[in-house]
Amino acid sequence: MSDWTTTAARPHEMRLRLDSYPVIDAVGARYGDMDSNAHLNNLALESMHENARATMNRSLFADIYDRKHRRLRLVTSQNAVHFLAEVHWPGTIQTGAGVGRIGRTSFVASTGLFVDGACVGVCDTVLVFLGDDGPVPIPEEWLAVLETVRLGAPRST
Repeated sequence: MSDWTTTAARPHEMRLRLDSYPVIDAVGARYGDMDSNAHLNNLALESMHENARATMNRSLFADIYDRKHRRLRLVTSQNAVHFLAEVHWPGTIQTGAGVGRIGRTSFVASTGLFVDGACVGVCDTVLVFLGDDGPVPIPEEWLAVLETVRLGAPRST
């Protein structure tokens, strides 16, 4: 029988370093995010990845989530998460975000979660730009903006 699964390789060692990410933020762990094992559940951690990439996207494309003014929409076509360590409440989680890869109509938003300097998880999400009739090429001016937050790019202060 064939292996019909789709899995992702282990993260590159540079993904485990907060200084690899050009966009840094922090979020607090919430008591309600704990599961019966007393650690933050996978959905809570995935929500932190989602918030990190949405915050980055909004800083790059101010109207991207404004339904009345946006030219294009961003939709998720693929999401790969690696849970690397347990995270407990209370605590602060630092988030790192950047662009891992840029395609013709999509890009990979790459995020990492860190507790006390240690990486506890990474996520790669393929985001596709959509117009009224489906996927559209990324506008030239937006390609330049995406390049400013490539993984490993110097952080702006």
